[in-house]
Amino acid sequence: MIYLFLAYISYPFVFFISRFFAKRDKGSVLVFQTAKIGDMICTTPVFRELKKANPNARIGVVIDPVTEPVVRHNPYIDEIILFDRAAGRGVMAKVRFARELYRKGYSSALILMPNTANILCAYWAMIPVRVAVFPDYAGATQRRLLKLNTHIEYHIHPRMSMETYLRSLRHLGIDKWEMDKEVYAEPGADEKARIILKGAKGPFIGLAIGTGNALKDWGKDNFLTLAGKIIDQTGYTVVLLGADKDAATGEEIIGYAKSEGRVVNLCGKLTLTEIPALIKMMDLLVGVDTGLVYMADALGVPVVVVAGPCDMSDQRPTGSAVILQLNGVWGCVPCSHTFKTPYDCRYGHKRCLIEITPDDVFKGLRKILPADNGIKA
Repeated sequence: MIYLFLAYISYPFVFFISRFFAKRDKGSVLVFQTAKIGDMICTTPVFRELKKANPNARIGVVIDPVTEPVVRHNPYIDEIILFDRAAGRGVMAKVRFARELYRKGYSSALILMPNTANILCAYWAMIPVRVAVFPDYAGATQRRLLKLNTHIEYHIHPRMSMETYLRSLRHLGIDKWEMDKEVYAEPGADEKARIILKGAKGPFIGLAIGTGNALKDWGKDNFLTLAGKIIDQTGYTVVLLGADKDAATGEEIIGYAKSEGRVVNLCGKLTLTEIPALIKMMDLLVGVDTGLVYMADALGVPVVVVAGPCDMSDQRPTGSAVILQLNGVWGCVPCSHTFKTPYDCRYGHKRCLIEITPDDVFKGLRKILPADNGIKA
């Protein structure tokens, strides 16, 4: 409530300074997207369409530091501004960040993750045109703060969040767009990927065994069983993908599968700027609703997604995909949405994930992969 009070009493000052006194770089756009990796990949069409509409415009993006590698080599972004939400807590931290943004002179803001910090920082930065997505899940304070923006784009279920992001461009005079997502590896990543898989016999199925959200964790035992099925019943080699913290699980999977070289543990072996080159070498990627799945989808690699609690009408792969979810079985599914993301099961059982079995995932895998590649009927 204190933020709402401060926002309203500062309104006359912000209004007059932003309209009549602030020097602005005409046509420049600052995008606020401080969500996680999957959301950032689903935002990449926005950067492309902004630059395509005005090739000389300066396009900046305010992001969470964790997603910086995902957009570091994006050719449509001119400036990346890191905003650590933990460091940005408190009124004065937001004011200091807004002052930093004010000095950069952007003429428009596009607030795709409309949390309190992003709304206020764009507002106090006195950016004259502020377009904000109005989420389907918004608290009372958030709804009032959103009214301080000059334009609103409502996210209406079951529209995809990516479509809502692109529809918000209408308020900047852009009414045609394409929804293709994009990710870019760093120079030299293709060669590193080839070297790191040298000696491994293809073709390859990737298993993204990690997730940053415990609510979406399908479980080590399920990945163990699935890897064994792939080894026993197909001619594919399994490539395990994840962060450093997933490396030990990867070693367990290798030991369990008794794979004789047909499981390769690459957890933590490549950076986020390198891993797109490796994913391109996969025939298919299996994982929960996580960043690597959206990276694969952007690269045209088919995916099998253990969706569990996630609202797949909000955000989902748009290429070749099998999405596994127990719709209608549990009344609480989905509970995880683009603009409302829990990190634990409020009932404590996660049955929406647990009851999706390795057999279910293997059947989904068989729907995508060609039958002549060693897959037993």
